[in-house]
Amino acid sequence: MRQSLIGYLKRHPSLTELTWLAARLFLKIWGIFVPVRPKTMLFSSFGGRKFDDSPKAVYDEICRRPEFSDWTLTWAFTKPERFTLSRGEKVQVDTLAFFQALLSSQVWVGNSGIDRGIGLKRKGVVRVETWHGAPLKKICGEENNATVGRQKKHRGPLDGRTIRCAQSEFDRSVFQRVFHAEERAFLLCGLPRNDALFRYTPEDIAGIREKLGIPVGKKAILYTPTYREYLLDENHDTYIAPPMDLAKWEAALGADYVLLFRAHYAVTAALGLRETAFLRDVSRYPVLNDLYAAADLMISDYSSTFFDYSVLDRPMLCFAYDLEEYREKRGLYLDLAEALPCPVDREEDTLLERIWTLDAEACSRRTRAFHQRFAPWEGRAAQAVVDEIERRLSQ
Repeated sequence: MRQSLIGYLKRHPSLTELTWLAARLFLKIWGIFVPVRPKTMLFSSFGGRKFDDSPKAVYDEICRRPEFSDWTLTWAFTKPERFTLSRGEKVQVDTLAFFQALLSSQVWVGNSGIDRGIGLKRKGVVRVETWHGAPLKKICGEENNATVGRQKKHRGPLDGRTIRCAQSEFDRSVFQRVFHAEERAFLLCGLPRNDALFRYTPEDIAGIREKLGIPVGKKAILYTPTYREYLLDENHDTYIAPPMDLAKWEAALGADYVLLFRAHYAVTAALGLRETAFLRDVSRYPVLNDLYAAADLMISDYSSTFFDYSVLDRPMLCFAYDLEEYREKRGLYLDLAEALPCPVDREEDTLLERIWTLDAEACSRRTRAFHQRFAPWEGRAAQAVVDEIERRLSQ
């Protein structure tokens, strides 16, 4: 029922705007009677769908620090029963209990709008917006053919109160514009979720590869295509349809490689994949960083995974088979051919040939240069965010 309602609102942006205005007014009035409680913190990841990403990294850092030992920590989930917390409470998203927690919490930590897009302003609240990746593709109403995105344009005075993470000057400049934010609101610290990529040991990686069924001696290719919001099936669910003959891939690469297919979380259908000795569907694997750590090579298209995986300084390839369509319908902030550390392959056969003839050392050098340009600050982002939370609380 909830998903059907959300889907209906997405198809009717004018009604969405009216719903948000009504919710904002209701919460503003309710908030008069609900004080902000000291030493309370609310977390949410991807609208409550997950217990991961940068909010989880910030939560882990909070749990490690003795100065937060007496704080009340609450996580908002769409399905709380699916998750177990080492510390804190759970609340279900979009319930009265959730909005009560939102109104009363002193610190909010989210990665895609913890207040459900309502634009709620609360005096005395420290708000952290880590976001969830550098914007290679256009976002937040700047999409070429945006629908719901149009109503997400930020209005009103410049936001200098929210703590925002940025991986480089590039994404800070985009976020500053689309979120109507002040430059001082940004931490050039990288994404907290990427801190863990610097902590994997060879033993950790071997254990992950064993769990994924990657035979010793074989290399792993991680394929991370993003979603196309304009590709909808009869149920209005998003899907992807890359021109890949997986039997051809297995014949060409199966002796030396395993392919890990990771669909974007917004994609409902991904080719109807059937796992083989060559193919693993890891779309539901809970820890994306594990997949990065296990992979010898990553292939993507217009995804922010390029920026995250680059910190490992490993080879990356680009399979942009629908570049003109994507550039026209969604739009890109960067010229792929200029920005990426690899050629932009349009055809399956060209990509397969490139994998066969890969010079891993040369590719890694180019990835390292990309890493230094677009993600130079990665490694201690969670610490930087929590330090800034403490600084804001002391003001």
